[in-house]
Amino acid sequence: MSVKVIGENKLFNKINKLAKWSERDSNKLVEIGHRVGNVYANYIKANVKDNKFERSMFRGKNKAKGQLRRSGGTWQPKKNSNVVLGGPRTKSIRPKRKTTKKADGFYASIVEKGDFGKRFGGKHTTQNTGVFTRGIKATNSRSENLQLMLYRREFKNYVKRL
Repeated sequence: MSVKVIGENKLFNKINKLAKWSERDSNKLVEIGHRVGNVYANYIKANVKDNKFERSMFRGKNKAKGQLRRSGGTWQPKKNSNVVLGGPRTKSIRPKRKTTKKADGFYASIVEKGDFGKRFGGKHTTQNTGVFTRGIKATNSRSENLQLMLYRREFKNYVKRL
């Protein structure tokens, strides 16, 4: 006794199309990545404060005021990939990204850790010290839930089009 499957080729064609989901809907996946990354970027923009040093040191000439806060955003490290990162953007890391002079967060690691390590006698911390670590912890579950929800929704739409 033998079993014969009717529509086998049709089934395999649909499975092959499902396997190519991320290739075909790349733009949608990148869009989802930006929405998910904006959860963390918005946290940064809301919680990074101007410190006393920025306000008093430069008085009228302070062009850097709010620079770290404005640097929060999302970007694609490789244009041919679906990966999207979120956090403070900077021009100083290769490949160079497009950021304005007033929104370049090149000193984000200094703000996060303090001016020098403890072994070098550094104790200078600001109200922004640790804000990025706290932000990652605070937005991690929200980002994952949003990403899962958006991926499921987009996958359902993709399956309907098959």
